Amino acid sequence: MALFLLGVMAGFAGMAMAASDEYIAGYAAGLLEHEFHLSGAVVQVEQGRVAVYAKRLAAEDPAKIVTALKAIPGVVSAEVHTGSAPEGAAGPGVVRATTPTAESKFLPRGLLVDPFHADLRWPHFGASYHSLSSGGREFASAFGESFSVYRDAAPFQGEWELGIQAGVFGVFDTEKRSIDLINADYTFGIVASYRADRLSGFIRIRHQSSHLGDEFLLNNPQVVRINLSYEEIDLKMSYDLTTWLRVYGGVGTIVRKDPSTLGRETTQGGVELKSPWLFFGGKVRPVAYADFQTHARTHWTTGQSIMAGLQFENAQIGDRKLQVLGEYYSGPSPDGQLFTQRVEWIGMGIHLWF
Repeated sequence: MALFLLGVMAGFAGMAMAASDEYIAGYAAGLLEHEFHLSGAVVQVEQGRVAVYAKRLAAEDPAKIVTALKAIPGVVSAEVHTGSAPEGAAGPGVVRATTPTAESKFLPRGLLVDPFHADLRWPHFGASYHSLSSGGREFASAFGESFSVYRDAAPFQGEWELGIQAGVFGVFDTEKRSIDLINADYTFGIVASYRADRLSGFIRIRHQSSHLGDEFLLNNPQVVRINLSYEEIDLKMSYDLTTWLRVYGGVGTIVRKDPSTLGRETTQGGVELKSPWLFFGGKVRPVAYADFQTHARTHWTTGQSIMAGLQFENAQIGDRKLQVLGEYYSGPSPDGQLFTQRVEWIGMGIHLWF
């Protein structure tokens, strides 16, 4: 009986502690720091009502943070604001906690610049099935990743980052019994990025080389092999117009090329929309992306990549996402040595982002 009473008292004590404003403030600060990477954010709690003031939200949207905060035991309501906490906001009954300010970090989580999701050569893990307007069928694969090596504070209340990108992109002919490899592109890049509030961007030096599949060459003797290989320097900028609408764009130039007749200049622009509403307990979000590229090597013909579908995510984990997307592309072939050919397809793809 005594043990039972002690257990009941301990349970009530735990519930009281879990519901206390001090507990909520500490829990919320830890969540913002470790899962959403918000530095210098102020958390204010009064009778279970949580208000967060963050200097910037990076790539995260307030709805996702609010969903995570509401899952904390004892939280009655939650709201997120950008900017500094107003002076005198912390009254006598308000508990305040602050996440640590940004410091230099080796191998930090996440990225300062969000991926360009509809860019067919942005390193990630993915697989797509394409139905070509010419009547053929193909399977496209992507294996790669972008990750940060070092991050530190930067002027204008921003952060800078040095990172690496690497990926292999293959396309296969599914109408052949052996599912022949048509082309494989290998890419590696070093990326220097910067972010301050809604503005972000990077400068990158990137190598790409392309190789046609042996079976494809044997079955298509009319195809002339090109030893396509180059290094490109590009500068891209991105701006979050709202928490659900983002635009980006930039230019690049090839500094070493094979063949020597390859055009140098490149341009890229795009728009991304992600629903501010989460469904099924904060696990599903509709998304839509469009990417447009023009290159001197393709005589400035525009390549259009458009994707839309559902993104599956965890409301309490900031940077892991699974996407199931319908896909459309029209323009010069993005597959390395086949860049002189014009292609068009519709398809379906699965993409993983870490």
